Amino acid sequence: MSLKKSDIVSNIALKASLSKIDSQQLLEYFIQVVKFNSKVKLVKISNFGTFQSKTTPQRIGRNPVTGKEHTIIERKKLFFSTSSFIKKQIN
Repeated sequence: MSLKKSDIVSNIALKASLSKIDSQQLLEYFIQVVKFNSKVKLVKISNFGTFQSKTTPQRIGRNPVTGKEHTIIERKKLFFSTSSFIKKQIN
């Protein structure tokens, strides 16, 4: 089962006694802060985890159907690693 953005908004609205519109704005602002700041530094949230931007190197890819090779350009990806606190609660 996956958790959609609308599910997160509903949970925030319920737990924080906010309207769904305010909850959605809060979630959108949080996502924007993480995206913007993770480009230049680590975004660490205590007892939750760390967001980090990493660059993947250029490499050769292959179409599995045709076998034709092509170049996959260098790009940045956003990674999230959970804190030990969250890992302990899950396990």
